[in-house]
Amino acid sequence: MNETLQFLAKHGYWLLVLVVLGRQACLPIPANLFLVAAGALAHSGNLSLSGILCTSMSTFLVADLVWYETGRRTGDRVLHFVCGLSSDPETCAHKATSVFASHGVRTLLISKFIVGLDAVAAPMTGAARISLAQFVIFDGLGAALWSAAYTALGYTFSDQLDRVAVHLARVGAVLAIAIAAVFGFYLARRFGRWLNFLRQFKLARITPEQLQEKLSAGEDILIV
Repeated sequence: MNETLQFLAKHGYWLLVLVVLGRQACLPIPANLFLVAAGALAHSGNLSLSGILCTSMSTFLVADLVWYETGRRTGDRVLHFVCGLSSDPETCAHKATSVFASHGVRTLLISKFIVGLDAVAAPMTGAARISLAQFVIFDGLGAALWSAAYTALGYTFSDQLDRVAVHLARVGAVLAIAIAAVFGFYLARRFGRWLNFLRQFKLARITPEQLQEKLSAGEDILIV
């Protein structure tokens, strides 16, 4: 067993908590690949199959409950915040809203398998005022399906464990760069929007003298 797999075997459960939390925080972390590796380690007896599933499911529920409560408190604003990282936030928000309108809370059963939808399903459920009991049931089932699928994949193809380890090592080498790039893009996008707002605000301003002239000319002006 190489060093990557030894590290996984030693810190497997805590590592699963971190990667699932990172995934639900919209970071580019391949949590499914870690679940595959964990499933393979369960086949060799280094990790417990029930422990993997319970850790993954409980971490999903904790993270998603935070998103659910955020959506319940802020409404559609959280949807636009999450979609703000995409190249077309309005399209992202429209597609997510359309899917949720068609399938409702059942969206949680499959959302974790669909890139993009997984990030907005939990907050949208809160914004839609779905009851907490319904959310926990459907989100728990969705987390169980996702976790079991990838864990079973690793458990079944455990003879390919070394290949999985190679991919994990490559992922680890570029993960920090990917996170930094996404964070940098997010900051640059926010900064660009802020500059655009300042530019529009500057163009929209008039001086007190100009306002006096317009009032004297009898123009229809609303002063807030």
